[in-house]
Amino acid sequence: MAEQFHDFRMVWILKWLKKENDVAMHYNMCFLGGFLGAYAMFLRGGNFGSAQTGNLIEAVIVGLSGEWPELLLRLGALVIYVAGIIASFLMGKHFKERMPRVCLFVEALGLIIAGVIPESANAIGALYPIFFITSFQWGVFSGAKGYNSATIFSTNNVKQAVLGWTEYIRTKDLKQKDKAKFYTLTLTCFHAGVAAGFGAVNFWSALGAWAGLIPLLSAFGLTVIADQVLEDKKAPANKLAM
Repeated sequence: MAEQFHDFRMVWILKWLKKENDVAMHYNMCFLGGFLGAYAMFLRGGNFGSAQTGNLIEAVIVGLSGEWPELLLRLGALVIYVAGIIASFLMGKHFKERMPRVCLFVEALGLIIAGVIPESANAIGALYPIFFITSFQWGVFSGAKGYNSATIFSTNNVKQAVLGWTEYIRTKDLKQKDKAKFYTLTLTCFHAGVAAGFGAVNFWSALGAWAGLIPLLSAFGLTVIADQVLEDKKAPANKLAM
């Protein structure tokens, strides 16, 4: 009986992953985004490696203070971040269907590099791999179910979750409830990743970056399922062609 229940549960999960593959991938990448954000902040002097707001504010401050080497490092981080955005955009023009796997490969490489940079290294310079892979991820994974949602930071996700629940309470519109649930789960997965990143840094310091390879593996598994779904959709057309 227990084995039958287990088999039923596994079949149900597989069916859900096939039907909601883009949503599952979105939540998976949100977890990774939270992990990367926590890794950067807890290990590299409180610097957030997934966005540029704080970095550019610091760039202005150190520039006005005449700290030119630090300013150059901050501007270098901006260049790296922009390079990730441009790379994901241009590559997406030529390899649209392959971009999820390309992104996972790029992130795996970035995590491996980040893990071998010692904790004693300059905090901003050490975050260059994180700046690149987070901006690259943002260009590839930017929402699901028709909702625009960043997987590497939370500001707009918080806003949309709050507005969704507010509008649902006000109007009882089920579409707003669906939206609110989507953004709430997005935030939940992101902050579960934050907790994982914090734990990785506490246990393994810089090498904790390599723990991020685990959610990358699960994301790769989702791309395999997505390919299977695509083949299943093509199968009827292929049979008709024969």
